[in-house]
Amino acid sequence: MDPVTVVGAGPVGLGLALSLARYEVPVVVLDERPADDADLADRRLARTAVLRPDTVAGLERLGCTTAEGARWSGWRTMRRRTPVTQVPFGEPHPGKEPDEVPPDGDPLEATAPDVAPGGPSPLHLPQHALVRELRAALADRDDVRIVHGSRVTVLQQDADGITLHTRGENGSAWRAGYLVGCDGPRSVVRKLLGTRFPGRTAVERYAVAALRTELPWPGEAVLQRSPLRGAEVTARPLPDGVWRLDWLLPPDGGLVTPEDLIGHIHDTLGAWCGDVPRYELLDTGVYAVHHRLARRWRSGRAFLAGDAAHLLGALGTQGLDEGLRDAGNLAWKLAQAWHHGASEALLDSYEAERREAVGARLRAADRALPAVRGAGGWRTVRRTVVPGSARSHDALLTDAHLGRGGPWASRRCTTVRPSPRRRRRPVRCRWARRSGRPWRTCRSRRRTGRRSRWATGWTGRSWSCWSPPAPGYGSGGTGWARG
Repeated sequence: MDPVTVVGAGPVGLGLALSLARYEVPVVVLDERPADDADLADRRLARTAVLRPDTVAGLERLGCTTAEGARWSGWRTMRRRTPVTQVPFGEPHPGKEPDEVPPDGDPLEATAPDVAPGGPSPLHLPQHALVRELRAALADRDDVRIVHGSRVTVLQQDADGITLHTRGENGSAWRAGYLVGCDGPRSVVRKLLGTRFPGRTAVERYAVAALRTELPWPGEAVLQRSPLRGAEVTARPLPDGVWRLDWLLPPDGGLVTPEDLIGHIHDTLGAWCGDVPRYELLDTGVYAVHHRLARRWRSGRAFLAGDAAHLLGALGTQGLDEGLRDAGNLAWKLAQAWHHGASEALLDSYEAERREAVGARLRAADRALPAVRGAGGWRTVRRTVVPGSARSHDALLTDAHLGRGGPWASRRCTTVRPSPRRRRRPVRCRWARRSGRPWRTCRSRRRTGRRSRWATGWTGRSWSCWSPPAPGYGSGGTGWARG
């Protein structure tokens, strides 16, 4: 059979190629960037990734070292100057190996071992360092070929494979048994397949600075909400005393000047350290977070993975970590198909599993954004006077930044208020009133059902009910999140 062709030599594409090589599947990686700048392209400390512990363990089992990353000693969430959440991180118990990889599974999908109550620390590393380590792991693989300067222009499928035509310095015709598009948010493969990519643009905007300095919490990642000066800020440590700082920008889309960025740095460092300490500014940037999810992740013998299939990042969620999980889920299924001719049901399970998982995170973020980021009116009053509202938002942001997947599958709506005198009086769900969609009256008796909008009981402050799925991301998710 013809080799598997991966379009895009970013972290997800290289991680998929490394996983396939483990199963002795020949791989051709097509990258439109020229060879002279592809190895260490975008050497920027302001472009980093936070990977969950099991993702890191899977990469290391594949031979990709992560020595250039930083593991945090803890996570600290503050409101103004008061710590509201502190999560200490532990390390795996000495001598205990990660759980055994399933016989038909991929190392990227294996679970991490039991650790201290705080859990193992995520890994924070520059994206260019991860790409360099992946290329080093692929350097000794004879069954993986990376072709630079090749932009896909034509894609034709038949019963036995896919024919690709590329242009550029290495333009040619290629034959693939299977094709995986890992070529980013402007994916050419996705466009050639005619797959729609609906979602929301500029959900959040951030200003970023990478600087070398000393902060009062060495080794700890910090989220400060409602600071006395400046905007909400997140500080994540990197090796060698480098910190990445992200400031939440107003949603008006205004221009961020160098003076504005320096003002953010001085406000934050001055509030944390008393006086502005000496610092070395290494890199800066401004980026917007988009939320999009491809309608189809599989079309015949062609698949989508990573940013070509989904975009997320609001409230601290990590798109690259999800992209590597896409690669881990797809690799062993393609290997089974390449060696033994896997069934259509097995290949279809990639989209069913991964699209549902990513869609659940997107739905949870979209539902939480109005409550966490909303300004003015009832939302501001609720965060101020309703007991526990601000704390629940802080905990939700902490879970999102740390990649805790369970609670982020969906969320409860806790915006329905009962009458203080008549507890059993039916009340109308505020979500249904805002959306204008058909609604049912919430009642005090318990009802079940995946998409039920009936009340599930008195929580002490409000009635809890299921929220319907956010538009554009498919069916409702599974699990709970803090409301």
